[in-house]
Amino acid sequence: MKKFTFPTSRVFAFNDAVFSIAITLLVLDIKVPSKVLIASVGFWEAMQNLIPNFIGFVVSFLVIALYWKFYLLFSRYIDVFDKKLIWHNIFLLLFVALLPFSTSLFVSSPLTDGPFTFYCINLILLSFFNLLMLKVVLRRARLKMDKITSQWLQFRAINTLIVWIIALILAYVLPQYARLSFILIFIFQFFGKIYFKRKIKTAKIRNIS
Repeated sequence: MKKFTFPTSRVFAFNDAVFSIAITLLVLDIKVPSKVLIASVGFWEAMQNLIPNFIGFVVSFLVIALYWKFYLLFSRYIDVFDKKLIWHNIFLLLFVALLPFSTSLFVSSPLTDGPFTFYCINLILLSFFNLLMLKVVLRRARLKMDKITSQWLQFRAINTLIVWIIALILAYVLPQYARLSFILIFIFQFFGKIYFKRKIKTAKIRNIS
């Protein structure tokens, strides 16, 4: 039987559409205060009630943006989508598309463990399929990519997966810190970047000598 492949241009266009729609839907959870509410409690107090919604919007916006940016980084090494890769891609998009709902559920009860747990599970599964897809791409692109770049991409994918697992665990151990654990993504990535830059410099020195 012939091995079917899928046109990369159409897949990439579809992916961009899903990412852009998901990131746009996040803002719909921020409801405009009614005139009656503003008249009764004042504009700034009405806006103050929306703070959890704005926090959820910003966090999830940045999260989706990070995954989209990362997808752009490794997707340049995809020459063709076969059946295996297309299904990894589909499951990745499934959990991207679910994120607006997870965010809405979370911000509706920000201090309740259940909605936050669901939010973390959504991001764990998104990170898992992101890593799974990356592994396939790197395995097929090993002749096009140097070893350090491959390790750096894997580090970034594993980093997000580990941080959301930590967030899920903290939700039941130290819930007061769990909601802030996403900051670890940027902290780990910062130090990881320093490590891999040094690794590149060391490799260059070895090549010169």
